[in-house]
Amino acid sequence: MDAARALNAAFDRLVRRARVLGAAEAAGWGAAVASISPVAGGLVALAIGVWRAVRNDRRRVVGRADRAAAAANVLVTADEVLRGTLAVSDRARARVLEDAADRLPTLTRIRPTRTAPAWRAAATAIVSWTVVAVMSTTGDRARALRHAVVSGRPRGETATAPLRVTVDVDPPPYTRAARSSITDPQELRVVEGSRVRLRSDRPIVVTHDGATVAEAFVAERTGYVTAKSGGAERVIPLVVTPDALPIVRVSAPGRDLVFADDSPRLAFEARATDDYGVRSLTLRFTKVSGSGEEYTFESGDIRLDLVKRSARDWAGRAERALSALGLKEGDMLVYRAVATDEKPGDRESSSDAYFVEISRIGMSAGDAFTLPEEETRYALSEQMLIVKTERLARQRASTGDGTFDEASLNLAVEQRAIRAEFVFMLGGEVEDEEVEAERSIELQAGRLANRGQRDLRDATRAMSQAETLLTGGNPAAALAAERTAVSALQRAFARDRYLLRALASRAQLDPSRRLTGSRADARDLRVALPAAPENRRAARLEDLLQGIGDLARDRALGAAVDRARAAVLAETALRIDPDSDEMRRIAVDIQRGAMDDAAAAVGAATRRALADPPVAVPSTAPALRRAVDAAKAQPR
Repeated sequence: MDAARALNAAFDRLVRRARVLGAAEAAGWGAAVASISPVAGGLVALAIGVWRAVRNDRRRVVGRADRAAAAANVLVTADEVLRGTLAVSDRARARVLEDAADRLPTLTRIRPTRTAPAWRAAATAIVSWTVVAVMSTTGDRARALRHAVVSGRPRGETATAPLRVTVDVDPPPYTRAARSSITDPQELRVVEGSRVRLRSDRPIVVTHDGATVAEAFVAERTGYVTAKSGGAERVIPLVVTPDALPIVRVSAPGRDLVFADDSPRLAFEARATDDYGVRSLTLRFTKVSGSGEEYTFESGDIRLDLVKRSARDWAGRAERALSALGLKEGDMLVYRAVATDEKPGDRESSSDAYFVEISRIGMSAGDAFTLPEEETRYALSEQMLIVKTERLARQRASTGDGTFDEASLNLAVEQRAIRAEFVFMLGGEVEDEEVEAERSIELQAGRLANRGQRDLRDATRAMSQAETLLTGGNPAAALAAERTAVSALQRAFARDRYLLRALASRAQLDPSRRLTGSRADARDLRVALPAAPENRRAARLEDLLQGIGDLARDRALGAAVDRARAAVLAETALRIDPDSDEMRRIAVDIQRGAMDDAAAAVGAATRRALADPPVAVPSTAPALRRAVDAAKAQPR
């Protein structure tokens, strides 16, 4: 029994030693991996601990000790006898235990479980954590050193520090607005003509829409302003609000009137409002006398008694008798209210034009009514257009280019409207006059000598030439074409009385001929879709979206905020469309680091840009469609 107890104690001691070394090895490898990831370190320690526990059970430990002591399986047999896994006789049991007990001194000297794995794991853990400690210390020192270096640089060398910009805005004097200063604005909104000055605590270079300007400049168009200092850059969207023209309206009478004589007395009321201030308000009129194309025009002003409710809101009133204005039977007075604002220059705005006519046709004495739409259809006059063109030509030297071009384009629109009326009278455009003459019922009736139709067509051609010249901003040359048109119209209206001849009688349709034509040449309509032009906006939006994605990815990987790249992306967004509120918001989001919001907005804009536009199918019979539209417009 003494031998059995001694052997059990020796075997248990070997097992405990093996398990301690296994636990030490597991802890060492776990600590080494934990220098990179604590979770992974715990998992590694657990796995190695379980693996070593399985390998260090009593049977395996005694087996290794038997091999180390060269006991020829005596120790293994003794262990099996002691654990009861081997059934032997008492005599054999005593013999085996006695032989095993003789080898106990050897067991105290041998080490069946090696200590090298545990030491190797411990050394690895020590090295790993030493490296981590050194790297952490070096990083802290590097950041401290970099901060010290940046703090010690002169102002001109702080290229990576955030650039702070203060913007001073001086509105135009006539607006009476106060001067303002904004520091680091996300967006700058100013009135057209404001003086903008950018300043910073270090030298900066200012650009407006990519062009270098002075630090102080006059804001005239919407775009973006960039301030640069070394490697630092700041992009500020600039929204320039133009000074709107006054809003003018005539509240009384405020409609077209026809009177039987000149006895009534009219009360005129007008009102003008402006965003910054009204400078003048008056009522202008043009008196038209004559008929046909033999018109005379007389212009004048009616002074209003003004009530200035505020600098931005004026009202005026005046009363006049029609007899005091010199109106006679058949005369017409066209009037409108005209106002100017406080902005320097000849800037005026007018209300809708109304007219008062003296006519006894269908009228009772003293009555007045609004002229029906059908009777105002031919109110435009080529002679009146000549008067306006002469006036514009005289004002050429005193009118700005933009105002002059706009006025010339307005006259071109009026000329187009007059020409359209006469084309309507002629029944539409004619491609071949000889064919049209052969098919004309009037000319077939024997009136081949009538030159009225030719005169009208000459007039429409001259009107077309005048329209082209007015569109090109050349009213002086357009006058000659307008006068040619008037001469042709006077010839058509006077001797031949072309427009007063009766219309041809309607032809009776023969229902029996319906659907009897040949369909041999009938073909299906095939419309070729036009080639889609290159979508530059969509391509630029896709590039911007890719740049935002790259910058957001770098930030997610832990890279430092690259303000230079963000400024370039913001400038790219503003270059796509400086007038777009959406692009300005995207530029602001990029600069403040809201990459998700910016990417979502750019993605939505890209989808809209890539959407297929509606396909315009060309009309196969434009003349027939015009005829159908004219027939639908006629009252039944």
